[in-house]
Amino acid sequence: MYRQILITVLLACCAALTHADQKQVFGDYEVHYSVLNATFLPAEIASRYGIVRGKDRAIVNIAVRRRLPGGETEAQAAVVTGKSSDLVHSIPLSFEEIRESGAIYYLAGLRISDKEPRSFEIKVQPDPAIAPYTLKFTKTLYHGD
Repeated sequence: MYRQILITVLLACCAALTHADQKQVFGDYEVHYSVLNATFLPAEIASRYGIVRGKDRAIVNIAVRRRLPGGETEAQAAVVTGKSSDLVHSIPLSFEEIRESGAIYYLAGLRISDKEPRSFEIKVQPDPAIAPYTLKFTKTLYHGD
């Protein structure tokens, strides 16, 4: 019962994360991405997956979907690596794969400054036979309450 509650909460959180997501299409794959303040993730879930919460912390959420004939998509495992940088520093992102109830998400935490634009470069490789796709975006992040 406890496990089912945790799965439900995790999926609700990931749905909230992906509600604010953006996506980029690479061939047969959709890469959904979002960056949100870590305080949006319930403490219990953050603890379970080793994610540090705080107003100066953010979560990068990546989900890969493979396009199927007929227009549907399915969760796709991938190798996900990346880095984030401000005007001065660049830091590697360490993604944790989370699989729950048929969903696959890749989460990475990072420390942020308030009202600071950050650049992200994420490499996603859903098929080992092809070179990784590179996703680049910039997002201004804010401290949570």
